[in-house]
Amino acid sequence: MFFEFNHVSYAYDGIPALTNLSFSGERGQIVGLVGENGAGKSTAIKNIVRFLRPDTGTIYLKETDIMKFGLENYPVSYIPDTPVFYEELSVMEHLQFTRAIYPNSHANIDNILDQFELREHCYKIPAALSKGTKQKLMIAMALLREYDLLVADEPFSGLDPKQIAILKQLLVNLKESGKLVLLSSHLLDVVENICDTFVIIKQGRLLASGTKDELLRAANLSPDSSMENVYLKLVSGNGKNK
Repeated sequence: MFFEFNHVSYAYDGIPALTNLSFSGERGQIVGLVGENGAGKSTAIKNIVRFLRPDTGTIYLKETDIMKFGLENYPVSYIPDTPVFYEELSVMEHLQFTRAIYPNSHANIDNILDQFELREHCYKIPAALSKGTKQKLMIAMALLREYDLLVADEPFSGLDPKQIAILKQLLVNLKESGKLVLLSSHLLDVVENICDTFVIIKQGRLLASGTKDELLRAANLSPDSSMENVYLKLVSGNGKNK
């Protein structure tokens, strides 16, 4: 197993946020992490990117406990749900700084500037950027390092339809290149056709997981039903949990 979130529990000041949660992923997959606000998605992600440490359980990447990786060789990149920047640095300086931290990366700043239509914003500071452009910069920075697992927390937030289409294709390309993408999003209509499997969590526990077809069967829905219908039925308790 390439990635395994194995029986992880985490609590904030004694209040459980994750309870014995398990799911997994392989190279060449996009795994959709789905749940309502407060379900534990962001807590799970913060444990994966090591902002938090599990109270119990272990997270494995390439069959190694993630806590045993050094900071310099931890093969995970992260698109947070809220962009975070150095307010005094321009767009270009953010990209150059990120690239300098990861000198072994093969990513090219010029290519990324063109891919995300950032060239016209090169010398602007974050305060001068629109919400969508800030999001594109955050995505661009995440792609400037070497990684095997990309964790994307609500990456479509603030993007227009064209930008969403570009990002969807980028995620598919990463999958096809052998990366694992863990994608958290409320936009089920946007992600249902690019995710290979889904992990649905409720109140910090695993509610259901599997491919769309498997979840359709678990929810007792017809094959032409949407992932939104699947999610709503399973969350409401009308279905067979896997």
